[in-house]
Amino acid sequence: MLRFKTLAIASFIAAALAAGASVLSAQPTGGAPAGDAKHGYQLFQVNGCYECHNTLGQGTGSRSPGAGPGPNLAPAPIPYAAFVRQVRTPRQSMPPYDAKLVSDQDLADIYAFLASQTPAKDPHSILLLRDVTVGTATDTPHGAVVYAANCSACHGAGGQGGVGPALRNESSKKDAAAVAAVVRNPSGVMPKLNPGILSDSDVSAVSAYVETLH
Repeated sequence: MLRFKTLAIASFIAAALAAGASVLSAQPTGGAPAGDAKHGYQLFQVNGCYECHNTLGQGTGSRSPGAGPGPNLAPAPIPYAAFVRQVRTPRQSMPPYDAKLVSDQDLADIYAFLASQTPAKDPHSILLLRDVTVGTATDTPHGAVVYAANCSACHGAGGQGGVGPALRNESSKKDAAAVAAVVRNPSGVMPKLNPGILSDSDVSAVSAYVETLH
């Protein structure tokens, strides 16, 4: 009888440990709670987020006539903690969204939607566009394009700062190589975009561009 009880207890503990391991393995990474991307997309539209950030979170980061006013939110959204802080107590011109308007779970769902977005294809990888040349050498440099798409959401469209620190006059503190080192190995809540979202050439281009911000 005692042996039966011992085996039963052992079996219960093993089952509990297995269940616990299953729950832990199901937890999302990156500090963001699990969310429903499909519901997040619906919330993104219903709450008017698309009006500033465009339908898939790919806002222009520009306030020029005819351009959307909100920065890019996807792909590769800012860390979840910073995202929540910006929604609840926003900086600059964004209106606040408290828990009565958008619940914590709603925020998780919206974040899941943003995180589900994938980078656009390189136009050179598309056969029909491979040999198409648009513009001239005097057009917007590649570093500025990379910055607008991946950095302006935190550091401001002109490097004036926002969720992240200001980058204006960064050239007085770091050269382009030092800026590139920070991009490749960020600290704090800054996301690591290289390798993956940004190629080595993207990092070099955006680092050189940051040096021009004043």
